[in-house]
Amino acid sequence: MGEVIRGVNFPSYLIASFLAGYAMLGVDIMLDGFLGLFGTYRDYMEVMEGWGVPEEQVFLLMAVGHQINSFLLGIFFAHPAIYSRIPSGGLIKGLIFGFVWNVLVFLVAIPLYLGGAEFMGLILKDPLSLTLLHMIWGGVLGLLYSPPRSL
Repeated sequence: MGEVIRGVNFPSYLIASFLAGYAMLGVDIMLDGFLGLFGTYRDYMEVMEGWGVPEEQVFLLMAVGHQINSFLLGIFFAHPAIYSRIPSGGLIKGLIFGFVWNVLVFLVAIPLYLGGAEFMGLILKDPLSLTLLHMIWGGVLGLLYSPPRSL
């Protein structure tokens, strides 16, 4: 698996990233509308329907795609070059990562949206919900990921 995961506790990363993605999506669904927040999944499903994805497959594809994102992006948290530089440990480390990741998402989405990438507008539509969801994702990563003992 090469340099990409050297120094990463791969089984811990897989479990943590799977459960973090599940928690992020689960909170978005279960707390849809709570204090006017969450429910961002509906916007993504609407876009997918607009792309011609059959209605009965939209939720499944959105959920699977979300999990793939969690696996792919969770490796940044687990990578020793990043993990070792985030202060604190466990939940706090994950919350910091989730917040910083969210800032990076917005820094990428804003110029892309202004340049005409309409899909990026979904990211900017509900910034508070998205920030909370990314912090939930990061928090679960932080709680569940155990680095190799050599860190």
